[in-house]
Amino acid sequence: MPARKLESGSPYLSDESKMTGRADMLYMPENESEVIGILKDSVKNGRKITVSSMRTGVCGGAVPEGGDVLGMEMMNGAVGIGKDDCGFFIRVRPAMTVNELNALISKKAFSDLDELTPGAVEEAMKTPLFYPVDPTELNSSIGGNISTNASGPRTFKYGPTRNWVRRIRIVLSTGKVLDLKRGDVIAKDNVLDLGEGYAVRVPSYDFRLGIKNATGIMASPDLDAVDLFVGSEGIIGVITEADVYLAPWHPLISNIMFFPDDVSSYGFVEDLRDSDVVPEFLEYFDGGSLNLIRESRISDPKFTGMPDIPEKAGSAVFFDLPYDGSVYGSYDVIGKIAEKYGGSLDDSWCGHEQNDRQRFFAFRHSVPQSIFDHVAKIKQKNDVNIHKMGTDMSVPLDKLDRMMEIYRETLKKYDLRYVIFGHIGNGHLHVEIMIKSMDDVDRAKTAYRELARAAMDLGGSPSAEHGIGKLKNEYITMMYGEKGAEEIKAAKDVLDPTWTLNVGNMVIR
Repeated sequence: MPARKLESGSPYLSDESKMTGRADMLYMPENESEVIGILKDSVKNGRKITVSSMRTGVCGGAVPEGGDVLGMEMMNGAVGIGKDDCGFFIRVRPAMTVNELNALISKKAFSDLDELTPGAVEEAMKTPLFYPVDPTELNSSIGGNISTNASGPRTFKYGPTRNWVRRIRIVLSTGKVLDLKRGDVIAKDNVLDLGEGYAVRVPSYDFRLGIKNATGIMASPDLDAVDLFVGSEGIIGVITEADVYLAPWHPLISNIMFFPDDVSSYGFVEDLRDSDVVPEFLEYFDGGSLNLIRESRISDPKFTGMPDIPEKAGSAVFFDLPYDGSVYGSYDVIGKIAEKYGGSLDDSWCGHEQNDRQRFFAFRHSVPQSIFDHVAKIKQKNDVNIHKMGTDMSVPLDKLDRMMEIYRETLKKYDLRYVIFGHIGNGHLHVEIMIKSMDDVDRAKTAYRELARAAMDLGGSPSAEHGIGKLKNEYITMMYGEKGAEEIKAAKDVLDPTWTLNVGNMVIR
């Protein structure tokens, strides 16, 4: 198929990590047959391929290091709808975004889709549904989310992308197509037999399934073949189609509660976890995060579309509750816990209408967006190739207090400005380092390594939801040792023997 030469400055040479790469040609297939042809030609000609779509990743996974780029944007949209014993599912092409999927579901635009099981369209039209995976970037592609096992706030209740993948269709660099439905191919004696000589030995390392973890390919004695590819970051195959499950929809009410300091928010969250109230998620903003939003509102009063943050607020907790008959009893419990830690229902924000809830999520996403904007401005002003420096580490819940102490002690030691926010309900907080110069970059890299090691020593992961990409591939060896890294390479040797796909992601030959 026709290819386009990539010029310097092309958006296909970077992603949200702000890394910049290099590549020669861009291919944009419209169907699976074209993907197969491109991959076969690349192998024949010794050309490397980096798979790209919306380029919303923050670890450099879509940034090419030579060779060519496979842009998947033309393979977009939903294909069909069905229902099985686990519920409704939508069949999508890889470049469909979360926003597009949510819009399709909310409009119930099912009549133009293939009916994958009898009566699925008519029944889905009558059933309130939603897609529960809620990554920070809603313009990310479903294929990209599967490749990184993306998650977000709602992982607290619903788990990551992996939990919602029913089936995937994969093209290997050899041109072989795998159509894998969950439950059909399970590892036996630590080997996944995918047919035609494609037998993959499951890595022997401890994948730490009890925490949020997106470090390396998944490993377990009874590994499902689907889960080999979910979170594999495109190093062993290209996703061309997927079935993702939907969940029954229920009305929700969004809440943001403010507290005088960071410690007060920790106490509120711990007591809320021990109560009978079960929120959809628990998100945290430290004092630095709130100040960052305040700064943005000085130059743009409409930033976030929310009221001014209370002057005395030194931290905040964001959560959703089911908007049903039990919500009033829940607020009685929440109000008493909040008062214990200096918070108040009277000084909180809440809203249940869709427009209100969208503003709440815009407020939550304003912190990472402010960081992205900050890095871009520094990069442009100083003409330096710096990138976003943010942690993605998780620890067991009983180790979170200690990890918070380590964050503050380490970043103070290296004299770095930072903010902390994110998924406190999962023991997974993001520390975003506010890079000001290349001097900060060197200190931040050193601090990051120390923090990653501390998280691993506490039983956690250096990458909870964003994957490894090219920025963090050293952490594969730190977490799993040389043996673990070699086991991942061995899986790639079987499924991508020429090492054609996404070279530099996760492991290096």
